[in-house]
Amino acid sequence: MTRPFSPGSDYDAALSGAAVGSQGDRRFLEVTGRAPREMLNGLITNSLPGPATEGDDGARLETVYYSALLNAKGRMISDLRAWQGEEEGFLLDFPEAGFEDARAHFKKFLPPRLAKVEDRSEEYRCLILLGPEAPGLLLKTAADVGVALARERITGLKEGEVLSQKLPDGGLFRVAGEGDYYTKAWTLLLPSSLAGEIEDRLGGLGAEALSDVCREILRVEKGRPAFGKDMDDSIIPVEAGLEDRAIDNEKGCYAGQEVVIRIRDRGHVNKKLRGLLMGDVPIPSCGEELFQEDLEKSVGWITTAVPSPALGQVVALAYLRRGVDPGHRVRVGKTDGPQAEVRALSDEGWVLE
Repeated sequence: MTRPFSPGSDYDAALSGAAVGSQGDRRFLEVTGRAPREMLNGLITNSLPGPATEGDDGARLETVYYSALLNAKGRMISDLRAWQGEEEGFLLDFPEAGFEDARAHFKKFLPPRLAKVEDRSEEYRCLILLGPEAPGLLLKTAADVGVALARERITGLKEGEVLSQKLPDGGLFRVAGEGDYYTKAWTLLLPSSLAGEIEDRLGGLGAEALSDVCREILRVEKGRPAFGKDMDDSIIPVEAGLEDRAIDNEKGCYAGQEVVIRIRDRGHVNKKLRGLLMGDVPIPSCGEELFQEDLEKSVGWITTAVPSPALGQVVALAYLRRGVDPGHRVRVGKTDGPQAEVRALSDEGWVLE
């Protein structure tokens, strides 16, 4: 265990100013061909984006869908985001932790005569932009590269909504509403050749450089799990609380759907991702086991723990077995270890009441 520490100025900037960082851990696959929609619909849990809506200002309104890729047992191969392709088909972006398994899964189950899959990781890059002052800086930066965006359209973007505009030299400048952080945030999906310039321009206008540590704190403060940290190939999406964000219950069949529907209709899973309020304690390690007092058998484990300025204490994401409910207390590391209070998590954040 290590002692908590105070986050840097980038944390304050993300909440009250502007901060920018690279999502360099994202990888991209483009799926095109004769029937990419039909083929992908049979593999992923959520919908795929439809045609863009053209705006009066030249910017198109699109949608990016958060989804999961499952095996036949309903366990996660990866999560992903599905964007509309620039010309046709779809652009899928994955966390690095799930990318190779996802690519192998597509190679096995997407017929090449109907759906062509190509690695586009060198061609795209995502930036994350946070804070109430970010839209103003983004307007100036976009204008410098020939993209005219309206401030109210940026600030009004909900999670999953995308503004897209053609760049003068080709490619798209895309801004998406982002919900993974404990502050107002946007994802920028850009050509790799432009992303570094945009990041530098935003920094030159006053956006603080966002550290990976700060980004992790803000993610956990929102209560959002990350694949490779809080989710892996042992997890079913419902266990991680993804059922509302990542699963379309109205769509046709997809791999793993039977398990998801059975859980939905049965009404429970054997473990669930929860939040832990831990007080002023050393930060526990990933994988630290959790216990109920006087019971020797573990009731769960911690996946990520951070010091939280917003909640005024160390907090963690953890899996807890069924029956260990919000409001209960657990012990960390051993049956007489430090206490932690269990809280529910929602798409909007921690449920603290």
